[in-house]
Amino acid sequence: MNKTEPCRLIGGSETYFIQLLLGILSLSSLYFKRKREYPQRQWSVFKYDVSKQIIGMGFAHIINISIAILFNDKFNMDDECRWYFLNFFIDVTFGIFFNYLLLKHSSNYFRKKNYISLIPGEYLPGNSCYNKSFLMQLSVWLFIIMISKAIVLSIILIPFKHQLDDFGRWFLGPVSHNNTLELIIVMIILPLLFNIIQFWVQDNILKGKRHYIDSSLITDKDLELSESEQSLSSIQDYTEL
Repeated sequence: MNKTEPCRLIGGSETYFIQLLLGILSLSSLYFKRKREYPQRQWSVFKYDVSKQIIGMGFAHIINISIAILFNDKFNMDDECRWYFLNFFIDVTFGIFFNYLLLKHSSNYFRKKNYISLIPGEYLPGNSCYNKSFLMQLSVWLFIIMISKAIVLSIILIPFKHQLDDFGRWFLGPVSHNNTLELIIVMIILPLLFNIIQFWVQDNILKGKRHYIDSSLITDKDLELSESEQSLSSIQDYTEL
């Protein structure tokens, strides 16, 4: 596809295919991340941690597309793909920093008020298909992403939009002649690299202190079973004596 018109994020089978491929590749990186982890978190805990990142990534993805389209329409920026890349670039540099600050202060507040269900990574016992503490923490995380995006938009993207546009034009200049190539660069290759960085950094700030303790998600039924096993073990030890 030649550069006959500005690169667009929405519209055309190529765009939807690229977005689907991006999601698959990002999920694959999470699998390899789990393989490299030592000691490994139990799958139940890791499932909740990863789910927060996946849903948060999708939420941020929608916001990034909306901002790119907004800048194209409101500020007459002629390339949506360029602004999608700039949004991701700002996310990795400034966005993670704001996410960390907001999560840290909110976590300190939750600990002070003893809101255990809202402390990141500290999941309470619950049903495998429904965990209230996970849903509450997910809501807090999505709210933090939204606030962080609003901060970035108000103090960086809008005030420095022309400088950022010039930087994006220079950075993507070698591929700007081809819409399909530019779309692949800004919606697969660069986001994939940025996502891997975000996953590793945000995983460190999202996981709790009890992630490696098996009892972090233990249920009442498991507790009863554990007590029975302990009693049986004590009886066996006594009989051996």
